Amino acid sequence: MKRDVWKKTMGWLAVGFVLCGAAMAQIEPTFEIGDPIILFEETNTKEAGIAINTKEPEVLFVTIDTLAVDIDPLTGDPAVQAVIGFYYNPITLERKGDPFIIVGNPKGNFQKLTVTYNPVSNKYFVAVCAENYSPNGSRVPLMALISSHSEANGNPVYKVWAWDKDTTVHYQDTAVAASSKNGNMIYVSEYSPAGESGEGVIGLLYDKDGNPLTTANTRLDTLEPTRDEDDPDVYYLENNDVFLFITNIDPSTSLNRITATVVQTTPGADGKLQQGNQQIVSQLRKNFSAGHPSAIENPFTGEFIGVLDYNNGPDGGDIFYFNIGPAPDYIFTESQPQIPFLDSSGSNPFNLRHPRLAADLNSGVIIISHNAREGSFQGMVFTLLGPDGKILPGRPDDLYKLIATDSPVSNDANWHDVKWDPNSDSFLVIFATEDGLTRVIPLKITSKHLPEDVSDWMIQ
Repeated sequence: MKRDVWKKTMGWLAVGFVLCGAAMAQIEPTFEIGDPIILFEETNTKEAGIAINTKEPEVLFVTIDTLAVDIDPLTGDPAVQAVIGFYYNPITLERKGDPFIIVGNPKGNFQKLTVTYNPVSNKYFVAVCAENYSPNGSRVPLMALISSHSEANGNPVYKVWAWDKDTTVHYQDTAVAASSKNGNMIYVSEYSPAGESGEGVIGLLYDKDGNPLTTANTRLDTLEPTRDEDDPDVYYLENNDVFLFITNIDPSTSLNRITATVVQTTPGADGKLQQGNQQIVSQLRKNFSAGHPSAIENPFTGEFIGVLDYNNGPDGGDIFYFNIGPAPDYIFTESQPQIPFLDSSGSNPFNLRHPRLAADLNSGVIIISHNAREGSFQGMVFTLLGPDGKILPGRPDDLYKLIATDSPVSNDANWHDVKWDPNSDSFLVIFATEDGLTRVIPLKITSKHLPEDVSDWMIQ
């Protein structure tokens, strides 16, 4: 089906969800949980990232080696910790080539590792923060481009560089995204602005080869820039050809809320990011601060689904829904009432933080994946949503269990992620536990939640 026809059909499908009672009925999902894949058993690791290659059956897994004895390829010095990765074939379930070092930190530890795939360059964009890296001991962003296995020719690391390596402020909590139209890549990071008591967020733009398109940091926290900002994330929206930046803010008028901003994929004439207005997109259903947001464009309705947790994790989490208006204003509006995906209280049934989202285009299912700890269960759990973004029937009150772990998954950012891989038709959930193990678990949805005949869902 041509893309414009597909988009029109999905628009009717969204209307059918809302107005046609029969269309809203959904069956209980069925699924298969695969065997865990343990990464780098010979060392201790922390944090975890995954990127799906859309041109060939390949996945890049990345994690941080905390016992690194390798040489940092950027400086040539011995590394205290190192970012390592390896290619994986999701169809054959085999590793492609040997693990390799991406970047090392000769001066200290790493934190906040993130990765995305760039379909224009057929490369992966990796970013991480290096502690004690600047001359005065500040935390510095390091970035790298990784070739696909078929183009690496024995040298996976295409390019590696540091940003603002002489900085006097700390960078942290990173996120990246890439445009599938022009290949430009955005990097966002929480950081500690000089002279301010709270934390802010900046953004940078690079071309597909890692050349800077913005000449300096652009502040993304524009709603109340003197207030504290945390937990940034960023996504590319193909239909709109823009980036969506999301974060939580400590506003002067309420407890913490979730905000969103549209960012253009090209810089302005002033050499900075072109961005829309930062707007609040979540409600406070509970009288706790909301944080650690994630979001996804619902491929079946065109609206956006966001998730958050309350009170740093012990008091459950919500799903919120919003639409983005047309250019040039890109006004955000609530599209459905906010609902809980876990109605927890005081870590009963457990604590969670940093929920993540992914969509299975074949089954019509959207997953919310996150950790569970400090309660009745320890490990990784998940919730399944139908194509309308609502929780599918049959889910236990304490959620589906992906795996129980001997050691907890950290509540810190970037310790787990989930992506849908079209080649294996499975969600791939990657996570690291505090005992130094990084694992990946395939989750295949075996039920179908999209109609065989779209006309059945349309308004007659």
